Amino acid sequence: MYARSLLLAAAMAVWTSNVQAECVGDYPYRVCTDTYTAPNGDTHIRSYDTSGNTYTLDTQTRALPGGGTEIRSHDNQGNSYSLKSWCDSSGCTSRDSMGNSCTITKSGAIIGCK
Repeated sequence: MYARSLLLAAAMAVWTSNVQAECVGDYPYRVCTDTYTAPNGDTHIRSYDTSGNTYTLDTQTRALPGGGTEIRSHDNQGNSYSLKSWCDSSGCTSRDSMGNSCTITKSGAIIGCK
């Protein structure tokens, strides 16, 4: 039991030492946002107000198997978004979960970018 309590206390100390909180507004209405970056690089954001509303956003960054990066985000309202970016012999490309794509070739040509 003591070891479990010690582990919980250590975890809370790490959480609170890595949390950045900011509040705006004056009585009677205030909005606060807590941001936490986990050791693996994931970012967790929570916003809440004095009316009881809460919004959370979680973002994960992962390496793609063939090289490049994928960033995925989802919130507590069921929304999600992802962005994959990589470079290969033809240039660098970014593609998101909404079907948007952008490629910049090695020769400097821009394809599909808005």
